[in-house]
Amino acid sequence: MTDSTVVHRAVACLEDERADVADRASALETFARQVRDVPTASGPAQAAVAVPATPKAMATAVGSAAATPKPPDDRCATVREAFVDTVEPHTIAADDDSLGKTMAAELSEEIAVSLAAEADWTPALKRAVLEEIETQRRKTVLLEETLQRERRTLEEAIDEIDEIVAWLRTTADESLLQCGFDDLHEKHGCLEAHRDRLETLIDDRQRQFSGETNPRGTADYRGLVAAIYADLSVQYPLLSTATRLYGICGDCQRTVRAHLARRV
Repeated sequence: MTDSTVVHRAVACLEDERADVADRASALETFARQVRDVPTASGPAQAAVAVPATPKAMATAVGSAAATPKPPDDRCATVREAFVDTVEPHTIAADDDSLGKTMAAELSEEIAVSLAAEADWTPALKRAVLEEIETQRRKTVLLEETLQRERRTLEEAIDEIDEIVAWLRTTADESLLQCGFDDLHEKHGCLEAHRDRLETLIDDRQRQFSGETNPRGTADYRGLVAAIYADLSVQYPLLSTATRLYGICGDCQRTVRAHLARRV
């Protein structure tokens, strides 16, 4: 059954998705660390520039300030650059989306506007950015858990499918005309058991898609699965393979039943 290879290829697609999500989680952590390192206007960098305690020190400080113009506050630019270096490569934004649009999708429109407008890098803005990063990080953790659960689902289903396909292959070359009544009856029972297992697998998958069995209210499991396996020849490889195999077992069972009827 060549269709069974589709569900095996689904594992490779899933592993690619898990790797992408892990990279995104790492990027978010790096971005958060870099954001924490950017001092605010009232942060350590400003506190370090204290009023000199002696007249000589004051004269030196004034002279230095006069000789070197104060650079503009580029802390927001630093945060934008950190975003570009860390998170942007792991977003789902379209290739032609602007940086502002991508940041709005990841951090909120208000934060994106503030960072793009060269606003003051205040403690409130820094806190807001870190809170949005944490929100995205929690979503990523939930997605990682969902993908891990999908991996277990695939592995269990593949074990079932491989066992049934192996049984069908061992009996494919047997002539039913050479089988006695007892042998035919046993084959009929085996096929019935295989169909029951496949029916359970299909029902369990449908309940997953409907959200009945998903932990923590995982949203749109069907849409997630369709996106993960978008490059395959079928949209839902596990469901497609199990359904097709169920039909094959049914056809075989009807053939065996016809031979049984001739033995009566």
